[in-house]
Amino acid sequence: MHELKIAQNIIAIAADELARRQISTAVRVIHFKAGQMHAIIPETLMFNFDTIKSEIPQFAHAVLSIEIIPLRIKCRQCQNISELDEPVFECRHCHGTDLEIINGQEMFVDNIEMEDE
Repeated sequence: MHELKIAQNIIAIAADELARRQISTAVRVIHFKAGQMHAIIPETLMFNFDTIKSEIPQFAHAVLSIEIIPLRIKCRQCQNISELDEPVFECRHCHGTDLEIINGQEMFVDNIEMEDE
């Protein structure tokens, strides 16, 4: 159920940024990116976001756009780069296990779209 805390943090980050820039326009879309390693369930995150946003007028009609960043690894033995679909940390090419994670651990608010005034 970590999606509730993530939804709260997304709104807090967006609200802080808008306050810092002194923007009071209604938010239209928040673009959020998270790596596959976080095991986020997009539907659960959206449900929590929709529940929380109604409490803040500036976010009341906002939509959350979620992009899951695939888990990409680089094998330190054969230098092969690949995406992992399953939680098996093994190089598909040489079956080595000395791996470097290239992508898939990120989590951030990428962009905030505002309503036109």
